[in-house]
Amino acid sequence: MRRTKEQTAETREALLDAAEIVFDRRGVARATLEEIAREAGMTRGALYWHFGNKQELYAAMLERVRLPLAEGESALQSLADPFAALEDFAARVFRRVDGCTQTRRVYTIAFLRREHLPAESGLDEVEREMRNVGRRDFVAAFRRAQELDELRPDVTPELAATALQCHLVGIFYIGMQETETFRLYEDGVAMVRCFLESYRAR
Repeated sequence: MRRTKEQTAETREALLDAAEIVFDRRGVARATLEEIAREAGMTRGALYWHFGNKQELYAAMLERVRLPLAEGESALQSLADPFAALEDFAARVFRRVDGCTQTRRVYTIAFLRREHLPAESGLDEVEREMRNVGRRDFVAAFRRAQELDELRPDVTPELAATALQCHLVGIFYIGMQETETFRLYEDGVAMVRCFLESYRAR
């Protein structure tokens, strides 16, 4: 039974690997489940056994690279120096995207290969939920900063969290495109540090 579970997990991972390749090559809108199954060397039935539709497959692909960062996100909620923790979190994300081919490919897909799709595709909802999870952790960190009187009094934790998320999205969007001139880790960390300092109480 254990071997069967291992094989099931391996099959699922192989399908996600294939999805990354096809999404990156074809774009999410144009990619089909049949192409992904073929890339994995499997039948479409095998794919449907693991994933009911493209939405589930796309969500699992995003979640696979997000999970290693989840521990760091939840750790933001109880820290003596929330601003340093937020900077450290951003630095770890940038370092991971810069140093991990798989993570960088998924980020490239999410930012550059995810063409507009009809609302019924469900992909907008997948990404919205993931953004909400990340934003909740940022809000918690900024609330902690507020409790320590370190957050500017004219800024709410919710506004600061949304602004930081927008800042990170912009850095990734440019970093995914300008790979020869934009140093994602070095430039990204410097930008996040400057951004966070602008929200720190004087």
